[in-house]
Amino acid sequence: MLIGVKIKMIREAFDLTQEQLGKELHLTRQTISSWENGKSYPGITDILAISNKYNVSLDELMKEDIELIEHFETIDHSLNKQKIVYAFAYVANVLFLAVSVLSNYIHVYPMYKVTALIIGMIALFVLFSTVQQPVNLYTNKWALLAIVTAFMYFLSIAIFRGVTSNNIDEQTGIYVSAGLRVLLLTSSVYFIPQLPLRK
Repeated sequence: MLIGVKIKMIREAFDLTQEQLGKELHLTRQTISSWENGKSYPGITDILAISNKYNVSLDELMKEDIELIEHFETIDHSLNKQKIVYAFAYVANVLFLAVSVLSNYIHVYPMYKVTALIIGMIALFVLFSTVQQPVNLYTNKWALLAIVTAFMYFLSIAIFRGVTSNNIDEQTGIYVSAGLRVLLLTSSVYFIPQLPLRK
């Protein structure tokens, strides 16, 4: 791996220890050692930091390092796959929400409700595990408003359904399942502003 050798040469030219270079780049000594020994690769931001801090061109750092280029291509390919999986899960999540909301106003067969619930749970798991840039609810007020509105809407429907039953044991079961459903649906709404094509 050429870049590890080049980083070592730069470090020695500036008379730095691995620990000193690590401190300057806000990394550990072990990370620098791992790069220099060819056990791992620096990220693109680390390469840019080294280039800027030590006046070395990116071309000089990365030129002819086929392993590094293949490493970045593998990461890029993996991210593209992840985006495709996220897009399918996003569509499944939207369909789950649509069926859940429509079932409050029109008759939907229980089989379709259960299928939508299973698909929704799988979609949510995939969305949580593949999301690239989660929406920050502290900074994105519209996303926060959408989630609070969805929570209140689903909660009001759950309470209305619970009140319609006279049996106390049945009411308890309805409230527990309704609470889980509200949580699931509100979590689904969280992903609506996080479009698959968002940069």
